[in-house]
Amino acid sequence: MKKLLVLVLGLVLILGCKKDEVAVEKTTLEYLTGTTSKKWKVTEGMVKLGEQSVNLISNQPPCITDNILVLYNNKSYELTEGPSKCDPSKDPDLIIKANWTLVEEPKAITIDKFIFLNYTLQNSKFLISSISDNQFVGQTEVSLNGKTYQANITFSVVN
Repeated sequence: MKKLLVLVLGLVLILGCKKDEVAVEKTTLEYLTGTTSKKWKVTEGMVKLGEQSVNLISNQPPCITDNILVLYNNKSYELTEGPSKCDPSKDPDLIIKANWTLVEEPKAITIDKFIFLNYTLQNSKFLISSISDNQFVGQTEVSLNGKTYQANITFSVVN
């Protein structure tokens, strides 16, 4: 009886102990593109003008703010019109298709050409400050009327 009890306790201990699962951290590329591609939308764009911060997104019509950035894991991207268009007869579905690059340390992406709020940014570097499956946040420089401003941009995933 004693041997049976020791055997049962031994089996319970062996079967009851699970190996600790090690969480595998995703790479920046996996966060940005998933396994093949991922859709993102700018949900906040804060620019500091002197002592005042201005949200560039809050006063824009949906036909501008619903545009979608599709990042592909082969380092190409597409900027497409979202569900609404400002001029349905003229606005193309595909705004631009180009390439992007990734630097791991510090985390940053450079987009060949990005068009937003009627401004074209060439080779814009975006320094990523936080990243998750559903959102990435970072900073870039925006030039306007000969002055350069720091912009904090938030991208959220589009389902």
